[in-house]
Amino acid sequence: MENKIITIEELEIGDEILISCQSFFKYLRVLAKPQINPKKLHWHTKQPLYGSVKCSTRQEEKIKYSYTDHNGNIINRLGKEWIVTPDDHNKRISVDLEYRQLWLVKKV
Repeated sequence: MENKIITIEELEIGDEILISCQSFFKYLRVLAKPQINPKKLHWHTKQPLYGSVKCSTRQEEKIKYSYTDHNGNIINRLGKEWIVTPDDHNKRISVDLEYRQLWLVKKV
């Protein structure tokens, strides 16, 4: 039942999934069951679609680069990085999982 591509209808609370987002991966734990949003309709068929799903994930701020300005001060530029791990989730986000490939990592 684990390590396969699933659909949004098969998601349950506590499932752990992996999705791609731009140039990185997000490891998500589902906190709320996906529900159909009657206000969100498919552009062509006018059928209702699923709304955003509440999930938890891990994100850290890391120094991307440092430089010295003209006064001699060291400036650090921070960037946010998604950590692909099932442990220590520190962020709750709402993700639109419609039309995405969902890789099931762990089924509860």
